[in-house]
Amino acid sequence: MQSTSYSQAPLFLIAALGLLLALGGLQSSLAQTGEDTTVYHNGGNRVHVVDCIRFQRLGAAAQASMQKMMLAAARAQGLALCSKCPADTASQQQTDLPRSWVSPAPATVPTHTFEPSPLQPLVAPGPDGKLVYKPYSDRDDRVLDWSQTGYKQSNVPIPFVPVRETLEPLPGKIFHEDPMAYPTGPDSRPGIQAALDRVGAQTADSLGVKGAVLLKAGTYYLNAGLHIPSGVVLRGEGNAADGTRLIFRTEQGGGNAIAIGEGEIKQFPENAVRITDNYLPSGSYELSVTDASSLAAGDFVYVRKTVNQQWIDELGMGERLRHIRGGEEGAKKKPWKPDSFQFMHLRQIEAVQGNTLRLRVMLPQSIAKEHGGGEVFPVDLGSLATHCGVESLLIVSNYDTRVEDTGKSANFMNFRTAVSISNARDSWVRNVRVKHLQFAAVALGKGSQQVTVRDCAYLEPVGPNRGGFRYAFVLGGGTGHLVYRCYSEDARHDFAGGARTMGPFAFVNSTAVRGQQSEPHHRWGTGFLYDNITSKDGSIAAINRGDSGTGHGWSAANTVIWNSDAPSIVVFDPETAGENNFAIGYTGDKKEGFDANGVRYANTRSGYWDTPQQGKFYGYALMGSGYIESPDAPVAPLSLFEQQLIDRIGRQQAMRVLSDEPEAAPQIIFEDPMTGDWQENWFLDGKHASLRASADGLFFSGGTLTKEDDSLAYHAHHAVLWTKKEFEGDINISYEMRRIDESDYGTTLLYIQAQGIGTPPYLQDISTWNHLREVPDMGIYFTYMDLLSLSFRENLRNKRYPWRDEELNWYPGRGLIEPMVDYGEILPGKTYRVQVEKRAASLRLHLVEKDSGHCMIDHTWNTDAIAGGIEPKRIQKGRIGLRHMATRQFVYRNFKVEQF
Repeated sequence: MQSTSYSQAPLFLIAALGLLLALGGLQSSLAQTGEDTTVYHNGGNRVHVVDCIRFQRLGAAAQASMQKMMLAAARAQGLALCSKCPADTASQQQTDLPRSWVSPAPATVPTHTFEPSPLQPLVAPGPDGKLVYKPYSDRDDRVLDWSQTGYKQSNVPIPFVPVRETLEPLPGKIFHEDPMAYPTGPDSRPGIQAALDRVGAQTADSLGVKGAVLLKAGTYYLNAGLHIPSGVVLRGEGNAADGTRLIFRTEQGGGNAIAIGEGEIKQFPENAVRITDNYLPSGSYELSVTDASSLAAGDFVYVRKTVNQQWIDELGMGERLRHIRGGEEGAKKKPWKPDSFQFMHLRQIEAVQGNTLRLRVMLPQSIAKEHGGGEVFPVDLGSLATHCGVESLLIVSNYDTRVEDTGKSANFMNFRTAVSISNARDSWVRNVRVKHLQFAAVALGKGSQQVTVRDCAYLEPVGPNRGGFRYAFVLGGGTGHLVYRCYSEDARHDFAGGARTMGPFAFVNSTAVRGQQSEPHHRWGTGFLYDNITSKDGSIAAINRGDSGTGHGWSAANTVIWNSDAPSIVVFDPETAGENNFAIGYTGDKKEGFDANGVRYANTRSGYWDTPQQGKFYGYALMGSGYIESPDAPVAPLSLFEQQLIDRIGRQQAMRVLSDEPEAAPQIIFEDPMTGDWQENWFLDGKHASLRASADGLFFSGGTLTKEDDSLAYHAHHAVLWTKKEFEGDINISYEMRRIDESDYGTTLLYIQAQGIGTPPYLQDISTWNHLREVPDMGIYFTYMDLLSLSFRENLRNKRYPWRDEELNWYPGRGLIEPMVDYGEILPGKTYRVQVEKRAASLRLHLVEKDSGHCMIDHTWNTDAIAGGIEPKRIQKGRIGLRHMATRQFVYRNFKVEQF
C-alpha cells in the first residue's frame, strides 16, 4: 500500500479544484475577446474564419453558399472554431475550454532508487507450505484468492462429455473464389447446427450435460456461424492442419463464428437490502445487511457497490478528467458519473447467520459507507446455459485479401470473434486454435460465470491494428473466468479485461508474441491476476489510463502481476483505500535499459507528473506507484494460482484439474436399484430400524426415541445400513434420496470406505464385530471406525474418523475437514440426486434437487486438511454406510458405485 498517496491525494485534488475555479474566472473575462469576429458555417459543429486553411481551400461558389455569422452567435449555437483556424483567433476559442493541469513529461524518465516495502513478502509459503497473507492496509484489505476461477470454480476437472452424434466432412466440389483467402466448399453449417440442436433437445444429466457432437478430422466449410445449446459440446479430432478444421465465411463481416449462451440473469432489485458494514475490506467473504430473512444458503445474489460522487472525485475521475490535457482534447473527455458505476458482483451465498451473509467467493474490491456503500439483491440464473464446450478444433475465418487497413471502417469480410460466450455458466473452450479473426479468439461477456479457456491460440489476426480490434483473449463481462496456458500473437491487447468487470479473473501461464499491452483495459476492472504471463514484445499494466479515449480513467484495481516477464510491467495505486495494484516477482532476464515508456504513458495520461501519485521508474521492468516486490527475481511460489488451488483442494485434486489429459470414464462396480430384497447387498446396525422395499425404492427409517425422550435408550434408535461389498481406491458414489419425515431432530450421514481401526476386537473388517454395533452409539463409530463422514446438517460437515482416542479423549477439531458449508435444506417430499467423488486426498459432493435441477452444492474438500493439525491418514478401502439418527425417514433408490 502506498500510504503517502492516500493521505496526499485529497490535498492535490483540492488544490487542483481551486486552480480550476481561478482559471474559470480568468476564462470568463478572456472569452469576450473577438466575439464580433465574422465566421462561416457549412454544417457540422465547426465554423471557420476567413483566413482558415480549410475555408481557403474551398472554391468561391462553396464559400458563397456558407452561412455567415458572428462568433458570438456561433458559440450560442454550440459551434466552435475548427482546429485549422489561425492561432490568434483560435486562441479566443481555447479560452473557454479546460486548461491543462499536466506538468510536461521529462525528456528522459529519471531512475529512482527502489526501496522494498516493509510488508514484503505480502504472500509467501508458511512453515507448513501453505500460503500466508499479510493485509496491505490497516483496514485488513488483502490479496485475493484466484483459485476459485474457472469451470466449477476449479474444484474438478473439465468433464469429457460422451459423444451423441458424429459427423464427417461433406463431399462435393471445392472451388477458389477470388479475392478470398480460402476456397469454398459444400456448406456444413446446416448439418452441424441440426446435430447440435438434436443433442440440445435431449435430457441433461444431474450435472447439466447432454452430450457432444464429434466432427471427424477433415475440413468443413461453413457459410454462417454456429450456436451451441446448453449442455452440448462441439468437439473435433485435433486443432492442427490434419485435425478438424472449420473454415467460416460471413457475407457481411463481423459477428461470431461460434456463440454460446441462452436466456439472461433475472434480477430482483426491488428486494434489495442495504449493506450495514461501515467498511468491507477487499477480499471479504462476509458482509452484514439490514435484513437477511429473505435470503438463504445457496441463493445467487448481486452484491452491488453503489458508489457516490465522493468516490469518483477522490479517484480523480470526475471533472478532473477534462483538465488533464485541457483544450479541445479535454473538452472531449467524459467525467465518470455515479449512475454509470454501480458495480455488480455475482455471488452465491454459502451461509446466513442472523443478518450476516457468507459468500462462496470473496469480493474483489472494498465497499465503504462513505463512498456510497452497497446493497444485496437476489437473482435467478435458471435460464442461463451451462456445461457448453468447444474442444480440439482449428477455427479459420475466410477473409478478403484485397482490403487494406485504412481505419476502423476497413471490412476484411471476416468474423470478429471465434468463440463468444455470454449468459452461460460452468463452460469451457479448450485445445482450440483460431486464425484470421478481427477481434478475439474467445470473448467472455455479460452474464458469463466460471468459464475456463485453456490451451488455446490466437494466430494471424486480420483487421485494423487499432482501437476495438485484436483483443486476443478478452474478459469483457461476467465473473470467475480462467485463461490457462494460452498463446497470442500480433494482438493489441493479448490478455485483456473490459470496463466495469468484476473479478476474480485469472490469466495464468500464457504467452504473447509481437503483442502490445495486456491489461484490464479501461474504467475500473477489478480482481485480475496475471500469473506467469510472458509478453515478449509488449507490456503488462494495471494503471490509470487517465484521459485516454473519451476518459478511460482507472483501468484496474486489486490486480496482481505475479512472476511475469515483459519489457515493461506497470502498476499504479488508486487514490482510494482498499484498492491497490501489485507487481510481485519477475522471471525475465536482468538487463540494462528497460522500457520506461509504460510509466511515461501512465503519468502523462493521468496527469501525475510531479504529484504524489507519480509512478516511478527504478531501472527494472517493474515500475509505477503501486506495490512492487522483488523486481529482479521470481518469488515463491512460482505460480500463485496453482499454489492457491493446492492449498484449497489438495495437491492431488489440483493436479487433476490442471492436467490436460481427459480422464477415462469410471467403471460401474456396484449397482442396486433398491427396489428388491435389501439383504442381498446390505446389512444393518440398529435394533429399531425399519426397512421396506417397493417399486419406488427402499424406505429406511431410524427409531422413534430421541435424546430428549430417553438419554440412554435413544442410542438404540440410530441405524446404519452398510454395503456388504468393500470398495478400494478412488470411487464415485451416486444415489437418489427422498425425505419422508418432517422431524426437526437429528440428521443423516454418509459413511465412506469404513473399516475398523484394526485393534481387536475392532478389526478392519467391520462385519466381524457387528454384534458390538447392535446399539449404534455414535461414540463407537467416533472411536473405533476409520472412515470419511458427510453429515447432512444445516451446514455440511465432512469429518475424518476416528476423532477421539481409545481413552475417549476428543482429538483437536474432532476430525473436522474445513470448511463447514451451508447448502440450504433437505425438504420433505423432494427427491435429491447425490454424487460423492472420493479421491485419495479429496472429497467432492454434488447435490441437486431432481425436479427443478437446482444445484444445491458442488463443493470439494481437501481431505488432508484435518482441523487441529492431525496428521492425515488417507482412506483406502472399506464399506459404504447410510446412517439415520432417530426419527429420520428416507426412500433411497438407484445406488451406484463406480471405480476411477
